[in-house]
Amino acid sequence: MDGDEMGKRGGSAPAEDEAGQAREARLRRRDFLVTTGVGATALVLGCGDDDGGGGADGAVPADGGLPGDGGGLDGGLPGDGGGLDGGPGLDGGGGEDAGPEDAGTAPTGELPEDTEESAAFPLGVAAGDATESAVVLWTRYDGEAPLRLVVWRWDDGDYGPRIFEEAVTPAEGGFVHVAVPVSAGLRYRYAFFEMEGEARIGRSLVGRVRAAIAADAMEPLVFGAVSCTRNGRDFETLAQAGARDDLDAFLLLGDTTYNDGAASRAEFRAKWAENFGAEGYRALRSATGLYATWDDHEIDNNWNAEEIAPAVLEAATGAFFEHLPLGREAADADRVWRRRRWGRTLELFVLDCRSERLPSTREGEDAQYVSPEQLAWLQEGLAGSTAVFKVVLNSVGITDFPGLIDFGSDDRWEGYAAQREALLDHVDGLGISGVLWVAGDFHFASLGHVGSEEGERGWDQWEVLVGPGAQTANPLWRSCREPQFTFASGTNNYTELAFDPMTGAVTVRFIDGDGAVFEEQTITP
Repeated sequence: MDGDEMGKRGGSAPAEDEAGQAREARLRRRDFLVTTGVGATALVLGCGDDDGGGGADGAVPADGGLPGDGGGLDGGLPGDGGGLDGGPGLDGGGGEDAGPEDAGTAPTGELPEDTEESAAFPLGVAAGDATESAVVLWTRYDGEAPLRLVVWRWDDGDYGPRIFEEAVTPAEGGFVHVAVPVSAGLRYRYAFFEMEGEARIGRSLVGRVRAAIAADAMEPLVFGAVSCTRNGRDFETLAQAGARDDLDAFLLLGDTTYNDGAASRAEFRAKWAENFGAEGYRALRSATGLYATWDDHEIDNNWNAEEIAPAVLEAATGAFFEHLPLGREAADADRVWRRRRWGRTLELFVLDCRSERLPSTREGEDAQYVSPEQLAWLQEGLAGSTAVFKVVLNSVGITDFPGLIDFGSDDRWEGYAAQREALLDHVDGLGISGVLWVAGDFHFASLGHVGSEEGERGWDQWEVLVGPGAQTANPLWRSCREPQFTFASGTNNYTELAFDPMTGAVTVRFIDGDGAVFEEQTITP
C-alpha cells in the first residue's frame, strides 16, 4: 500500500455458492418445446417522442401501458407500487412468430457469435432494473434493418434454451427498452440482431445478465459499483469490471456522464453517447445487470431544483431514462427512486438525492434534501425489510465528514441537518441492522462510520464511497482518518461489494485500472 492509501487489511470475500443458486434443471433440446414456449410480447419502454406519447414506434405511453393493451410496466416491485414483476404487460401472447420449429434451442450456426457484429449499435447493450421475474434489456440502434431480440438461458458455462425471441421497434432516437420475463436467480445471454427476412445479417454485442434471486432464497452475492466517470478520460477501471463474469449486478452511483452546459435533448444525447460509446463502458454495460441513480453532472454542476429551467430539466431527465435500462414508474414516469430485492440476502434502495432538494429550506426544521414522500418510503422500507443487508444508493455521502470537507456540506445530507438527523435517528433508534450506505461524488474512495465519534448519531452505520472511476483525485481524502475512517484513497477504482448473509459480513474491495485489489476490508454493518 503506497502513500495514496490509508487503512487496515481485512478478510477475504466469501466465494460464490453455486450450489445455493436457484437454478432450473437443464432441459434437453429435443424436449424443450414440450415443456415451454418462447413467444412473449416485447415491451418497448418509455423511450418514445419527447411528449411521452405512444404510437407506431412501439413506445409506452405515460401510464406505462402498451398502446391498446391496457397493460403496464412501471419499474416497481410487488408491494412497492407494482411493476416489473411478471404482472400486467408481461403475461400476454402475440407478437411475431417465436421462430422455427426448433425454437427454444441454440443449435450450431444460430449462436450470436455466428453472426458478425454490426457497427449500427455504437453504444453496445445493457441490462438492468432486474427483479426475480423480469429484466429490462437496452440498446441504441442507428441502422435501418428490422431488429429482433433473442435471449438464451446460460447453463453451466454454455448456451441453454432460447427463452425469448421477438421483433422490436426502436423509439425516436433509436432507443430500445424491452422487458423480458426471466426466472429467479438464473443467468442469461442476449443480443439484438439486424434481420433480412429470417436471416441474421448483423448483431449487437452479446450481453450478460442475472435475474434477482427468489424472495425466499439466501446466498452470497457480489456487486460492483462506481461513480464519477468524466467524459474523455481513460475508462480502464470500467474495462476491468467488464472483463468479469462473476458480478451479480453493478451499481452506478451518479456522475456517470458529465453533461455540464447541455440544454437540449440533442446536446444531452451527445454527452451520454460520448461516454457510453467508449470501450470501457461498452464492456461494463454488456457484462452484468445495472442499477442506477443520478447525481448533479447528469444535468449540470450542482444544479438547483428551485432554479433550473424546466425545459433543461425535462431534456436531461428524458436523456437519463433513454440511456439506461430502467423501467418507468406508472404513477410518476420521471421518478428515479425505487427498491429492488435480492431474496433474503439484500434489498436495494435507490435514492434520488438531487431533483427533490429545496435549498431554500436547508437550515430550517423542514429542511428538504429528499421529498417527504421519498423519506417516508425509505424509513418504512428500512424498518420493514427482512433482508440481511439494506443497501442504500445515495449519490452524495451521508457521513459526517471532517475538516475542510465540511465547506461543501450545503451540497449533501449534512447541509440539511433536520432531515439527515431524523433519518439516522430512525435507523439507530429502531436498531436496524445491515444498513450499508453507498455513495460517490467526492472523487475519492473511503470506508468508515457515518457518525464522527463512537456514541454519536450514525456511528454504528457504515458508508462506502465508491470510485472515482475516471476523475482527478480530490486531495481532501487525506483528512479521512482513523478511528472514524478505516480507509481512504484518491486512486481511480471500481469497488466490489461481496455480501455474505450467513455471517452478516460485507467484504469491500477497491480495484484499480490494472485489475489489482489495492485495499480489502470486511465489515459487519
